[in-house]
Amino acid sequence: MLRSKRQLMSFALMLVLVVPILAACGGETTPTTAPATTAPATATTDTSSAATAEPTAAEATVEPTVAEATAEPSTGTTPDMDKTIIIGMTQSPDTLFGIESQSSATTQVLSAIQPACFTTLSYEYQPVCFTKLPSFEDGDAVTQTVSVDSAYAGNIVIDDELITDTASLTEAIELEQVVVTWTLIDGMTWEDGTPITAADFVFAAELYQDPGIKNASRFVLDRTEKYEAKDEKTLVWYAAPGYTDATYFLNTFGPEPKHVLEGEDPATIGGSDYASKPLAYGPYKIAENTPQESTKLVANETYWKKGFPLVGNVTFKYLTSEDQVLQQLESGEIDVVGSIGLTLANAPKLDELEAAGVLKGQYVPATVWEHMDFGVERNDGQPSVFADVKLRQAVAYAVNRKQIIDNVLFGKTVVMNTFLPADHWAYPPNGEGLEAYEYDVEKAKALLAEAGWVAGADGILEKDGTKLTIQFYTTENNQTREAVAQLIQEDLKAVGIDVTLNFVPATDVLFKNGSEGILSGRRFDLGLYAWVSGPEPSTALYLCEQVPTEENSFGGQNNTGWCNPDYDKPALASQSETDRAKRIPLVIEAQKVFNAELPTFPLYQRVNVGAYNVKVSGLELNPTSQVDFWNIETWDVTE
Repeated sequence: MLRSKRQLMSFALMLVLVVPILAACGGETTPTTAPATTAPATATTDTSSAATAEPTAAEATVEPTVAEATAEPSTGTTPDMDKTIIIGMTQSPDTLFGIESQSSATTQVLSAIQPACFTTLSYEYQPVCFTKLPSFEDGDAVTQTVSVDSAYAGNIVIDDELITDTASLTEAIELEQVVVTWTLIDGMTWEDGTPITAADFVFAAELYQDPGIKNASRFVLDRTEKYEAKDEKTLVWYAAPGYTDATYFLNTFGPEPKHVLEGEDPATIGGSDYASKPLAYGPYKIAENTPQESTKLVANETYWKKGFPLVGNVTFKYLTSEDQVLQQLESGEIDVVGSIGLTLANAPKLDELEAAGVLKGQYVPATVWEHMDFGVERNDGQPSVFADVKLRQAVAYAVNRKQIIDNVLFGKTVVMNTFLPADHWAYPPNGEGLEAYEYDVEKAKALLAEAGWVAGADGILEKDGTKLTIQFYTTENNQTREAVAQLIQEDLKAVGIDVTLNFVPATDVLFKNGSEGILSGRRFDLGLYAWVSGPEPSTALYLCEQVPTEENSFGGQNNTGWCNPDYDKPALASQSETDRAKRIPLVIEAQKVFNAELPTFPLYQRVNVGAYNVKVSGLELNPTSQVDFWNIETWDVTE
């Protein structure tokens, strides 16, 4: 009998981008993604036993709406080395080796050094490193029929199930295989002048696949036959037979500099000098990196967009609090601040400074959403009180989200009820079939009573001699999160739940990698932080295979520990469906299971806030961009 098992591998959401940037958003950040990316390609697999037919273009597929990559018009200038822009952030990168990063601060810094090879502006996709996005219509994405028997060495997919052992196949079977081809743009080089080739993308895939790499995205890797460089400019991805992917056109890795890292032990790269000063191919390169203090960049003279960047020097300055950010904006010590440094709570002060002619503010609806993870299945030996869905639902009814929005966020946003915003194309029309979890203290109390909790002499609920005292974790030095946490604490106390608030460092504690991390180690009752939505539904976040475990080096994103096959089935099916009309019902079904089971309680969409000195021009926050500084090469400074 054919055996299958679901791999407990890490799949970092990054808005479905190629660099592993966004997984968890530690502060008020813009993606950042999600989780945000499929990242494909695997080490070459032996395919000698798979007979292939000639590729044919797939039929009845929905093509992505995209803009083709075009050469940036030259300004006819060179970077002005007398100009400097200082960007303030309240978090510092955990590493600049993006493959292993769990920090959105890393995402922001790398956007100037190693920008993503695809962007997601305004809910669409744009190629950066490639001439266009492949499509079935154009013939650079095709399907071919392959015959697989027991001698086939790779993985296959049957009915959305990953099959890792084909030895028990009693006869050959035919499966459809997707083959996708990308063409690199001309002129891309590493900062040392070495041309970037398809081999650098293949090498990046091999790094992601290596078991020594932490937090690597292996979801698509497990569903990949091979990833190859046909020539210096041509990448080809062969999906595992039977696997289809709605975002097939994004399935590339990297690049990573093969000429620098080849031969290095992948497990040691994260702790090497390279991780603090990676080789650049973007508009800037690193001049000096002082962890926890600053990262100084200088214009990359080998950048392929001739005439850019306009400003010769950029410094990321890592500050300790939003108050310090505001002080240094006012004094002119920093010039630009994005979403890792400012929140909507700063709006009154920003408006005051704008009225005084000191700066200009930007407010953009965000795809970042704040939520509370429940510790459905803890991993530290402590009781998993939130394993009971009634207790999770009781908390949802007990928390007054409207009050949070009105009191903390100036009434500028709306609540969320699933992992997608209400204006997303895959959200149930008018929220049909979803529970709104409107504030209802009596319903919360009734659910708690049904779950067996009764009030003790001090008003705190008890069950079997144990008080309902829970540990709540979120990031320190974040005024908005602190205010939200305090309101949640008050609401839960009103129904008999005792909450201890823990405000901890983002990088070193909350998002620390491995079993010692609060989130990845599943060492919490309630955890308040942010995820990112984007053009593609982030269904992968709550898959069973995304639960952080020893097997996947605690690299999964489903920090709740919740595992539900009724969710996995439509969620996985939606990821392989290329027809949007067929995908929508699958994503809606997954949302309904999520909404009823409530492993995570969505709170609200954030509002992206940015500010910049009146002498700076070019900053354009985009609601679906994973980074604030996506167009940093076009920024300028005038006296």
